[in-house]
Amino acid sequence: MDSQPQMEEDECPVCKIGIPLSKDGSTTAKEAHIASCIESRMTDPGHHANDQKIYAKRAAQLEHSVTDENECPVCYASLLSKEFDGNEAARHAHVASCLERNDSSSTTQPQYAPPAYERPKNLRSGKLSKDLKDSKSFASTSKSNGDDKSGTTVGNGLSLQSQEDQEVSTLRKWFSALGGDSKTPMEKKQQIMAKADSLMSDRWGPPGSQRREMVARYWAATRMFDHWMFLHGQHPRQFRRYLEKGYMEPIPTAMVMARTLAYLYPEGSYYETPAEKRLYYLLNNGMMPDGSRHATIRPLNITRDRYTIIRRGNQRNARQVPLDPKVLADYMSPGDVFQSDKQIKSHDYSQQVPNTVYETRMKALHEFAEGILHGTDHLETMLLIDVSGSMTWNPHSGIPGPDGITRYHDQPSNIRLVEHLVRRVMNHMLPRAQKEHPHQRGIDVVTFSSYGTYIGQLSTTNFNRDWQSKVRLGGGTQVMQGWQKVKATYFEHQNRDYGHGRFDTDFGWQPTPGMPKLSLLVFLDGEATDMDEFELELLGETWAYVTIALVGMENCPHHHSHAIELERVAKFNPHVGFFDVHGRVCERLIVQDLLGAVYPVDPPIYEEILKPEYDLKPDELPAYSGY
Repeated sequence: MDSQPQMEEDECPVCKIGIPLSKDGSTTAKEAHIASCIESRMTDPGHHANDQKIYAKRAAQLEHSVTDENECPVCYASLLSKEFDGNEAARHAHVASCLERNDSSSTTQPQYAPPAYERPKNLRSGKLSKDLKDSKSFASTSKSNGDDKSGTTVGNGLSLQSQEDQEVSTLRKWFSALGGDSKTPMEKKQQIMAKADSLMSDRWGPPGSQRREMVARYWAATRMFDHWMFLHGQHPRQFRRYLEKGYMEPIPTAMVMARTLAYLYPEGSYYETPAEKRLYYLLNNGMMPDGSRHATIRPLNITRDRYTIIRRGNQRNARQVPLDPKVLADYMSPGDVFQSDKQIKSHDYSQQVPNTVYETRMKALHEFAEGILHGTDHLETMLLIDVSGSMTWNPHSGIPGPDGITRYHDQPSNIRLVEHLVRRVMNHMLPRAQKEHPHQRGIDVVTFSSYGTYIGQLSTTNFNRDWQSKVRLGGGTQVMQGWQKVKATYFEHQNRDYGHGRFDTDFGWQPTPGMPKLSLLVFLDGEATDMDEFELELLGETWAYVTIALVGMENCPHHHSHAIELERVAKFNPHVGFFDVHGRVCERLIVQDLLGAVYPVDPPIYEEILKPEYDLKPDELPAYSGY
């Protein structure tokens, strides 16, 4: 049966609607329609709504034309020409021929690609051409069978929904060819978590291993357990990054000896050292000792925050108060070092900032005392003393500060004050040590400057001779070198004599159950270059209680700035106690405060401190001077 002739149409370039052509070839109607569309588009502000009607009308026309298969889906040639004459077999043969030519000419740019779009080279492969062939064949077959139910169609014979599905499918194939994957976000997160778990096992061993238990203690001591588990579950990529950086584990011994974390960043950096960066991450993301959260804190740099540092120091200096006259009358001694120093003009005791013992520190000492009284804990003591070059500076000759200002102070040098304090504390520490170890002859002492040195045991017997022969002054201030020597000396003694402690090849000595706690008394001046690393190390150590005595200059803003930093250390770590000692001090009063923190049980009290045999007489002052 012959097909009915159809009226030829031309498309309006504005509204895209087909315009019937006049039989006599006149274009008047077409031009009038185009002019009307242009005028309507220019004058009608709601033309967007009209466009939707136009597009819907055109889609209906296209649907009709596609249903009748008026054009080839590959080359878009009209299938209503005389050469087909309504012959369905000829139409299918034409389409098949076009598809074969498209498949064989894979190096030729496809006709359907817009001229301005430069297609990737991968699209010209035979494989993608075959995909295109299969999709177009499927669309052609659907139309010929009358199964097109997708609604609105476009000029290449595919419905809008079918074309969108085809593009998504093709994009997935492209990404697959480029090495991508189509995993869901949850699957990707689980994959990263699995990699992090595998990395934890490779780094620390399986759950239940000694190193895993060491890391678990470190998480608990730094109060970072909740934070690390949050990252593990919600941000596994960040968890893995901090795991690889070593934030979740104690500082390896090799890094301490190589001073890796004390390396100075370039001037102008937000953090001074890697240790400071790591420390402030733990402080700002961990919990306070009382379980509360705190406001974010940031480090201060003398170059960037000079005026802030000096202002804070002056504010703390303004909090100084005179010593209680009644207490001073009982504790003052003619043997106090500044009383016999001929360079010192004033014989009045310096005002002091009241020392703060935080509630969490008192609670930790109380628990420690309970363990000692019940026999579940034991106590050992050691001293760590700063002997760097700054300890020997003569305050009367002027001491330059980090701000470039030289300040003069009427007081003895720091090393002379420390020498006196050490000699006084020996009177009380040795008898207590001999209760546990009757044959012990002195207290183990480690000194530090640019390196740490174990100088053996000091006692009141031959103190002057031992001090002058064993103590070597000068060098920088690197407290971590002294701490490592303290740690090695203590653990080696405990392991050799009692079998306590174990040595880890990467992280050094680690405590074992039943090992006595170390109560360490530290004397230092100013801030050590690796103080952040020292604070970071102490934050994760639960086997040591540290009491720090900061000696310094009177009315010096930099001394008070260092005191503020150490107060923060004590606030965040209940195993650390801090005492400020500056200027002309009442030595016996200081000794009582320090030993009250060193010994949670049986500290020396008023009567013992004031025993005449424990005092120093002016004519017995050691002749040794640090300057």
